[in-house]
Amino acid sequence: MFGSSRRIPRIWIIATILFVALSALWWSHTAQATGQELKGRIEAMPAGGLLGEWVIAGRTFLVTEATRIREDKGPVRVGVCVEVEYTGDAAPFLAKKIATKSDDDCDDGLPPSEREAFGIVQSKPAHGLIGTWTIGGVAYQTYPGTQFKQRHGPLVVGACAKVHFSGTEEPFRVREMESRPLSDCGGNGTVPPPPPPPGPQIERFGRIDSFPEGLIGEWVVDGVRYTATSATEFKQKNGAFAVGVCVKLHAFLSTDPPTLREIETERDHQCNNSGDDNIIGQGELFGEVQSFPDGLIGEWNIAGITFVADSATKFEQKHGAFAVGVLVKVKFVIRLDGTFYAREIETKSGVHLGRGHAFGIIESMPEGRIGVWTISGVEYQVTEQTRLREKHGALQVGAKVRVKYVVDANGQRTALKIETTRSNGGASRPNHFKTFGFVDQMPPDGLIGQWTINNALFIADARTKFKENNGLLGVGAYVSVEYQIINGQRIIHELETKVPPGAGTLLKLARIEARPEVAAAAADGSEVWRIGGVDYLVTPATDIDDLESGLEVGDLALVNSYEEADGTLVATEVRGVNISSRIYLPTVNR
Repeated sequence: MFGSSRRIPRIWIIATILFVALSALWWSHTAQATGQELKGRIEAMPAGGLLGEWVIAGRTFLVTEATRIREDKGPVRVGVCVEVEYTGDAAPFLAKKIATKSDDDCDDGLPPSEREAFGIVQSKPAHGLIGTWTIGGVAYQTYPGTQFKQRHGPLVVGACAKVHFSGTEEPFRVREMESRPLSDCGGNGTVPPPPPPPGPQIERFGRIDSFPEGLIGEWVVDGVRYTATSATEFKQKNGAFAVGVCVKLHAFLSTDPPTLREIETERDHQCNNSGDDNIIGQGELFGEVQSFPDGLIGEWNIAGITFVADSATKFEQKHGAFAVGVLVKVKFVIRLDGTFYAREIETKSGVHLGRGHAFGIIESMPEGRIGVWTISGVEYQVTEQTRLREKHGALQVGAKVRVKYVVDANGQRTALKIETTRSNGGASRPNHFKTFGFVDQMPPDGLIGQWTINNALFIADARTKFKENNGLLGVGAYVSVEYQIINGQRIIHELETKVPPGAGTLLKLARIEARPEVAAAAADGSEVWRIGGVDYLVTPATDIDDLESGLEVGDLALVNSYEEADGTLVATEVRGVNISSRIYLPTVNR
């Protein structure tokens, strides 16, 4: 009996120890299952999607298929404020849920260890925005998760950029990069105007109906009279003042008529109001995709402009998938807050971004013809594969020619075909020349300055005329350039957007029934071809591609076109097709 009574305390002691141990283990698992929470900004995400390691507020988290992603406050991307629920005792912590939050919830300023800098862009990636940059003499690296904002002009060489970055050595890792006014990087050499006197003012966009020759005097904009004085500030960074040009004005209402404090030329789309009080402008453009968000919803950078797309945006990928470097057409509106909202984004087929053609005069050519030719101030490499045709006279110095070319990966312009012609491409003066190609670089602030078109440098000055009837001027836009050579520089007389070759909405394969001689062409160089019983307007901007097969009457041709408001079918490309190649249609390539 005593022996039995002595065993009982031992059993209780063992039971108590077991109970404490199991309780501790249970509480430990409960605490781990309950998890922890953290608010902070996303500093890094996986390049190929959402699964993988994320860096949030300096901590590394693992996102799996079981992780719940909530985007109530916008899409997840680098720089966005989020709340993460997680478990684990060491990095990488297991993320159970990640939810986007408003910026106010992360009001602690920049992410940990992040810095910011302003500087002039000195170099950038050749295509798109992802890669190595030199800004203010410092090397930076951008990644697929980097956020770009181009609301103060395109991020091109010469632009002012604000960079949010991290790292201890070059190249620094960029979280966000945005274009800024040149004044944020030390100014552009101008003296800021004095502050305006007190009193009611208005700001308006409109088109010039009339204006005085010396700028001082009466202006009429959208039917409203204004007075410009010697104190009025005039800005023409987007081209010269002219009747029909879009302008932005600030005027004092204390006088009758209102006195202009400032008037400046603006991009054409700013004056295309739809009548909607929530929209201040609208337009469309053809341009190169520089970056776009996973899932397509969010901010897109196209042709040097930041667009916002949401679930109501129409996405069309019938002519190829969205990718950096692909040419797309964007239909957009400008909201009251200045945001460019994309109503529709679609890929375009048959567009060769490295090709172009030009009309000019042969200035020099090598003996034997193989080598470098200079045609109206631009050099072309002629090889044994270049087709040389002497339909309208001999190929010699002083001859008028049309050259079809391609720009290779090294920036060299190789002539695919050079032929003598009677056409000047629609140039308005005998000493002017025409070239057609794609915009590589443009001025960082406005339209006046240096333009690089198919790797050739051109200068736009205060006398240059700009036309955006076929979309906005931007990186990747297809343009017609009329220029002259002054002191060895190619000075732009007129720069106009055109629908890119192969980007029209209509495609037809048929035989050529009629085409006029050059002598019958209109003053602007356009002519009417009849193909398969349909009349097409063929302009100097049309890509005439007879490299595979001829384009004479009776030949088979593939014509890409679009329809103008008056019903005219305008050909963007006419390509000769032989029977064996008739099944091949244009594809998007670079």
